[in-house]
Amino acid sequence: MNKWPYISPGIPDEYFGRAEGVPMTKSEIRVLSLSKLRLFPQAVVYDVGAGSGSVAIECKLWLPDGRVLAIEKNPRAVELIKQNAERLEADLEIVAGNAPDCLADLPPADRIFVGGSGGRLEAILEGCDLQLKAGGWLVVNSVSLASGPQAYSFLKSRGYDCEATQVSIAVSSSRGSSELWQARNPVVIIAARKGGG
Repeated sequence: MNKWPYISPGIPDEYFGRAEGVPMTKSEIRVLSLSKLRLFPQAVVYDVGAGSGSVAIECKLWLPDGRVLAIEKNPRAVELIKQNAERLEADLEIVAGNAPDCLADLPPADRIFVGGSGGRLEAILEGCDLQLKAGGWLVVNSVSLASGPQAYSFLKSRGYDCEATQVSIAVSSSRGSSELWQARNPVVIIAARKGGG
């Protein structure tokens, strides 16, 4: 499959290689998450818990002069990010390590996307808060009942201006001779602006 030939976000999921146990932010949710990040030229962007790298790759494609860091602890996922970035010609930086521990050595961020936390959401958000510049945006995607409210509460307690959007998407699917709606898991997207900028 060739590089995505368009200048619009939302690269179809089939453009990305997949591996069992490695999550990926689906195309429709990715579009919304990218819009909430409010990207700008030459931004420094983290994708924490990058999984297959889909968000980081799209960020880099829209920010050729920016610096995009895909942060991932799973070695299998790190290899997959490399393959996907190569396939889609996205020159991003891959940080193989555990967040928040590996964040302290990175350049301060203008934008941070948290797609996965491995059960360490509060610690990761604390690390992200330390690295995010004043006025920067942090976007958290949540699929569990607990993590959305946890992230929202944490960010509000730190003085962030927060907005939350719950998204339920269904896509068409062929079953025999019928076309049906196939529901996907609801996702909560929390976008929060750090004060002081």
